[in-house]
Amino acid sequence: MTNAIRSELLRSMSGLSIVPVYLIALLMPAFVLFSDGGRLELAGLDSGAATTLLLQPLAWSAIAAAFVGAYGVTRECYYTSLERTLTAVGYRDSFIGKLVAGALAAVAVSAVIMAVWTAGVGFFLARNGLAPVLTPDAWRIYSGALGGAVLGALLGGAVGWITRNYYVTAAVVLVVPMVVEFALLRTAPEVATYSPGLVLAALSVPGHQGRLLDSLPALGVGLAWTVASIAVAWVCGRRRRV
Repeated sequence: MTNAIRSELLRSMSGLSIVPVYLIALLMPAFVLFSDGGRLELAGLDSGAATTLLLQPLAWSAIAAAFVGAYGVTRECYYTSLERTLTAVGYRDSFIGKLVAGALAAVAVSAVIMAVWTAGVGFFLARNGLAPVLTPDAWRIYSGALGGAVLGALLGGAVGWITRNYYVTAAVVLVVPMVVEFALLRTAPEVATYSPGLVLAALSVPGHQGRLLDSLPALGVGLAWTVASIAVAWVCGRRRRV
């Protein structure tokens, strides 16, 4: 099992194919930032409040983490090499190895994106005569984003195992949260609140704008989504092997 995880982790983090993954991970918070231009209006805010406001888009890093978590499966599906891996490694070790490696890779990618984003926030604040100040709310954004990255990666990996298709998985883990869930947040917030992407975002910004869950409910619902998805993925995969 350890060898399978190490092999999958090395495969996930090596080669030029990781570059698009980093770009997608960076585009997620950028999309959230520029979809709400009000975040760039810092007039009347002190350094701590301004820093926290600009760090909030990192809460949606879990969506990019889902793509990272699925990548180990979908890339092999794309190159039609998954069946060879399953034959060589075995379904159980491959299934668990890809999920664990995907979660570790997602945390690593998220950490890099956080560092880059924080540097960009510092530069933007300096241009507005402010300095970055990491308040307790800012640290909660970081910790929540990392926790969301783990759950997001496991969810994404499960979707990858269920669909066994690169494009379908990308649509489910990227397009659905950023288009469908955001639309529901405006039209039916009582439903959107419990959707996977927004639940994971709530780990960083609990109760955001009165439309997201608080921390503990978000964690509970996020775990429920993750466990259920992994269970479905396991059953679907076993049936394919029979």
